[in-house]
Amino acid sequence: MVNLNLKDRKILYELDINSRESFHHIAKKVGLSKDSVIYRIERMKNEGIIKQFHTIIDAGKLGFISFRIYLKFQNTTPEKEKEIIEFLKKQENVQWIVSIEGEYNLGIWVLSKSIKEMNKLWKDLIRKYSNYIEKKQFFIFTKVSYFDRSYILEKKIPRQEYLFITESEKIDLDKKDLEILRILSSNSRVSILEISNKINLTPKTISSRIKDLENKNVILGYRIMFDIEKLGYQYFKLHFNLYNLKANKEKELRSFIKQNPYIIYDNEVIGGDDIELDIQVKSLQDLRILIDEVKRKFADIIKDYHYMLFYKEHKFLFFPTLIEQRLCN
Repeated sequence: MVNLNLKDRKILYELDINSRESFHHIAKKVGLSKDSVIYRIERMKNEGIIKQFHTIIDAGKLGFISFRIYLKFQNTTPEKEKEIIEFLKKQENVQWIVSIEGEYNLGIWVLSKSIKEMNKLWKDLIRKYSNYIEKKQFFIFTKVSYFDRSYILEKKIPRQEYLFITESEKIDLDKKDLEILRILSSNSRVSILEISNKINLTPKTISSRIKDLENKNVILGYRIMFDIEKLGYQYFKLHFNLYNLKANKEKELRSFIKQNPYIIYDNEVIGGDDIELDIQVKSLQDLRILIDEVKRKFADIIKDYHYMLFYKEHKFLFFPTLIEQRLCN
């Protein structure tokens, strides 16, 4: 665990809200000089706290359907589990793989252009490894909201909500738009001039296209990927099943979710539980405190709940591989 002072945390928070923000504006917001902000960011990168600056892109606007798979292993050695993970990492549709402690052992996020395309991956996986899979679940994401991580500042403050995943609704984009998205996806701080040099458009045109992609909600925001364990946090998935849910009570529950600084994603899925939350807290005890708070406020609508620990990411892509390969060909 790395101890960061308040200024470092303020910088992290500003980058989490908008990782494309200029050093000058971050410096004004946190009360430091521009050079000091640059130095602190570079130090946090070297210490492995800041892992990447990235752009949040709604894959639904690119015509993709978002799927999630949970797998529970049986009769596996660590070597066999690694083999399964390596198989999944090689699949072009697979965007994210995470190891889980709890009801399942592996979580997978898949982007696919069609049910047929997804079904092929599913059948290949089952055909190859069915003897090692005790239990499996398959879901379709319909909506995922994400929130800025105000817990970095260790206090409750108003939070912004952004739609990260929506239902497939393809927006017509040309090859230059897709090239801009590809470049921004893995480095949100890349300069307009650098993008201009890479794809042979004027800086003014690049700026105009980025603004248009933001207005169309293809680009949802700019964030950072940081090592939460180095900040002393753990990543949990918390699921609730509800009953007797009325519109006013659901509104109250959604408001609670948005205001709680430790809840970073609110997932809606076909085939999943009623409420699925991604939570980052310092300990299991802190998770239990949050669960007790939910139960205290919403006991009349909560049937049951369960949680899992996400403890190791094996793959995380910010731009669909299938599009990236098409652009490179």
